[in-house]
Amino acid sequence: MTHPQSDMVLPTLVSQVLTNACGDLVDVQSSATRGRTLAPDKLPAIRIRPRGSAWSADGRMTGRLVVITFIEGRSPMIINPLYLVDRITGDVLPEHMAGLPGVSMKLRTVAKRRGNNWRDDLPSYAAHYWSAVATLA
Repeated sequence: MTHPQSDMVLPTLVSQVLTNACGDLVDVQSSATRGRTLAPDKLPAIRIRPRGSAWSADGRMTGRLVVITFIEGRSPMIINPLYLVDRITGDVLPEHMAGLPGVSMKLRTVAKRRGNNWRDDLPSYAAHYWSAVATLA
C-alpha cells in the first residue's frame, strides 16, 4: 500500500546520495511531487522528485524519479546513475551512502533524458528518468 508522504522517501534518499557524490559543488534537493520544477537561484543544481507513486513490499520501496539538472550556459548537465553504482550488482557504492545507515539502494536509468538549451536568459536543464529501490535494514 502506498501513502502520499512515502512518495518523498526515495527522492530524499537519492538527494543524500547525490549530495555525497557532488559535495558542495552542486545544490541538491528533493522537490515537490506535482507541478513544474522551477530553476533554482543557485546553480548548478539538481532537483529530485517522484514520478508517480512509490510502492513498497517486504521491506523494499520502489519508485520512479525525475532527476532534473540545472546549469548556466547552453549545455545541460548530464548525470548517469552508472557512476554511482556497482556495475555488477547495481548497488549504490558505499562512499555515496554516507549518512544513510541501514539503507541499501539500487539506481538505474529507465528512459531517455530530455532537456533544453533554447534561451540564453534561462539556465539549461535536463530531466533524467531513474528508478530507485531502497531496502531498510
